[in-house]
Amino acid sequence: MQRSIRMANPFWGQSASEEFLLAVVDFVQRHGTARGLVMRMEQMGLGSVARSWIYSNVHEPIFSEQLHALFGTGVLRAFAAKLNLSPRDLVRNLSQSLPRVLNRLSAPDQSVYSGPVGHSYR
Repeated sequence: MQRSIRMANPFWGQSASEEFLLAVVDFVQRHGTARGLVMRMEQMGLGSVARSWIYSNVHEPIFSEQLHALFGTGVLRAFAAKLNLSPRDLVRNLSQSLPRVLNRLSAPDQSVYSGPVGHSYR
């Protein structure tokens, strides 16, 4: 039996429900952890986006096609089904909540993003 996740109204940047954020945290942990996600983003040319999420109050956006490339369409569809959301709604809400989740998973005492040799961004 699937459990429906109640979503807050995402209009004008209002955030997703806490339950959805917890589901996203679990999703990130299951698909490479915060560090692995940042490394994949860097390899895809999205390093500046990831760094903005971790180190800035102004988060660069991530687009639908980038999320599909990052996680894979099949993985996103399965996650949407698990949450009883349409894939489109999942991606829209994930693009808004993933920056916050990655920021919170990046504890101040952990180096989530390592840049060139000898230089850590944390």
